[in-house]
Amino acid sequence: MRFELNPRLVFAAFALTAVALIAAAVGVQYLRGEAPCPLCVLQRAGFVLIALIALVAAIHRPRGRGAAGYSAVLALAALAGLGVALRHVWVLFHPKFGCGIDALEQILNDLPTARLLPWLFQANGECSARHEPILGLQVPEWSLIWFGLLLVAALIFTFRCLSAARASAAV
Repeated sequence: MRFELNPRLVFAAFALTAVALIAAAVGVQYLRGEAPCPLCVLQRAGFVLIALIALVAAIHRPRGRGAAGYSAVLALAALAGLGVALRHVWVLFHPKFGCGIDALEQILNDLPTARLLPWLFQANGECSARHEPILGLQVPEWSLIWFGLLLVAALIFTFRCLSAARASAAV
């Protein structure tokens, strides 16, 4: 018996995972008093983008190539977030380089998203600041791991959807 993945449930799982990670970031911000830096805000934006794409896909209920298309876009969003998280981890280990906080912070804080949702998108912190680790890792390192997991999951699901579409077209 072959196990079939329901695309709607998979996209809902992507959306819920991203929302949970955003909630965790906001929780760390307010419960531990750690102000988000510009790179943190960009990573949050990446998780929001993943959640929105996955939510639209879950509502749309695509099958076959449509699901593969949505999943490929999710993979691209995860790849972009992975790049930002990788840069942030690099800045943590090379603090003298920073993240260009003057220019990047000003640009991010002038965006409409920072004005509409300042509790989520307002950048006030320092990118090279080290905070209390969570299970031995800094928040940007956790973000890097989660973006990597989401990227791998999205790529696997993309190829599964494409192979299912090819199999149904051959029948």
